[in-house]
Amino acid sequence: MAIAPARKPTTRVLFLVAPGEQPMFTRMNLPPFGTGIVTASLRDAGCDVDLHDLNSDLWRMWRAGEFTKADLRPFYDERAVLDYVGGARNDFLDSFADRLLAGKDIEAAQVVGISAGGDFSFLEMQSAVVIGAHLKRHYGKPIVLGGNNLDYLMQFHDAFHSWWTAVITHFDAAVTGPGEDVFVDLVGKLARERTQLPMARPAPSPGVARLLGDTVLRAPDAAHRILAPDFDGLRLDDYHNFVRDRPTASPRKQEADEMWNRMQLYQFPAYLSWLANETNAQQAGQGVSGRLVMPYVFNYNCPYNCAFCTESLERVKLVHATVDDIVEDMAGLAGKYQTPYFYLFNNYFNLVNGFVEEFASRVILNGVQLHWSDCARFNSLTYERLALMAESGCRKLTFGLETASTKMLKIIDKRVKLAEAERVLGWCKEVGIWADLEIITGLPHEDEDTFAETTDFLERNAANINYFNVNRYFVAPKSLMGAKPEAYGMTLRKFPDAYQRLLDANYRWLAEDLEFSYKPQNFRVYEFDEIDGRSAEQLADVIVPKIAKLNAIQSTDFSDAWRVLSMRQDRAGRTPARFNNETMSMA
Repeated sequence: MAIAPARKPTTRVLFLVAPGEQPMFTRMNLPPFGTGIVTASLRDAGCDVDLHDLNSDLWRMWRAGEFTKADLRPFYDERAVLDYVGGARNDFLDSFADRLLAGKDIEAAQVVGISAGGDFSFLEMQSAVVIGAHLKRHYGKPIVLGGNNLDYLMQFHDAFHSWWTAVITHFDAAVTGPGEDVFVDLVGKLARERTQLPMARPAPSPGVARLLGDTVLRAPDAAHRILAPDFDGLRLDDYHNFVRDRPTASPRKQEADEMWNRMQLYQFPAYLSWLANETNAQQAGQGVSGRLVMPYVFNYNCPYNCAFCTESLERVKLVHATVDDIVEDMAGLAGKYQTPYFYLFNNYFNLVNGFVEEFASRVILNGVQLHWSDCARFNSLTYERLALMAESGCRKLTFGLETASTKMLKIIDKRVKLAEAERVLGWCKEVGIWADLEIITGLPHEDEDTFAETTDFLERNAANINYFNVNRYFVAPKSLMGAKPEAYGMTLRKFPDAYQRLLDANYRWLAEDLEFSYKPQNFRVYEFDEIDGRSAEQLADVIVPKIAKLNAIQSTDFSDAWRVLSMRQDRAGRTPARFNNETMSMA
């Protein structure tokens, strides 16, 4: 009689997403992608993952009137949060964490993973460490922190030194880069050893932050791996985008419904898409139903060196999935979660030569019904390639133009040919792909003439541009411009109290109940003076008129639609920031 082999014990992981501010402003519209990737990796490794997004719990507490926005002040107090992490008593933070965790099977977990989110949200970052401290204090569980916000905090580790010191001292690990393999390794060690991993030890661990004396150090990041996210266990209804759905209507009406859905999910800018979703949710069951939009990524790391970008300082090997794996993942996610809608978050879609033709032909020939959007570069796109992309389900492409000044393009090493950009925008219009642009204003030594080149380009191509996002330049330390500011004509100003100043700005935004798009620019940790030019104060004085000029070029269709939908919801007075040319800072 054969003896069955002993079953390998399963490691039980409680995986939590720390809550941010969004549920108090608008419906969530995407399940947490990074958490889904790490969950997929843990489950592939045989772990039993109990997955929860605490944004869902915060949303229900908020809707039930259990707290006001102003009540959350302690989360925006540097000393209150870090003292709590260090063991001090704080009844509000402790009880709030306890309410968020109600109903979770904490005792069964051998290890707890907490995502601090990826939306540059201070409530995400602060609540992550509060929840971790609560679990340490009351349950003694090993805690592993992760999330893209940790990458942000590590880039500005001098400004957030107190946060990092508390985290490294009191938690078991904090992962600052890709977590899909690092989490598996850490969970295995913690479950086996049942002791804390000393992050302060001198030997580096891949992807894990550490202290060397009083210095916060970032270990080399682990490599990305392409995986389909796994969202099983989440309350998926909480991420529904409410779209028109009338299966018994005439083909003509169904076609009209689908066109509206594409507009809502792809054509509308974020502030309008969120409002349309809120409006449609009120009609759920009356020709409207909830559908998920799937986030997915199949390439990481950019071969270009745009000087403002965080990927410009270090060259990292390109990671790109095969076409077979990409189509299999997208078709599998579409079937599993019953949706044809995708938001792709790649560096850019047409990164690899020949990929466009191979992907599009595979999707078309296999009859996979998809709708998707992604980033792209103008380089190498032809009319024929764009037509294939449209046929394979491409609804919108976002191009990083940044500036239309030939001088500024050369300075930031963008490698964009403006004539080519104009041709591609026209072709997108012809084949039915909405084309969005990213625009940066406030670059060092951007003068009236260079700024005018950008506005002239936008006005000249307005008929072919769906929408452009206006971004105020900020200094990223992990970029060429941040690492070598003098080479780009600027000297940096660093603020010793930047952490609390940003917390205060975020609390004012929350407590004053402004529209969600007024969220402070949390990545603007540093200011700069131009060498032989303007001071930071002078640059701040001209930024609002520039933004006003850019916003005046936008199509009025979206603002008109926003006002119509707002009247249906009685939302008078809560206008998006772009309507008022706002740009919140630390001040």
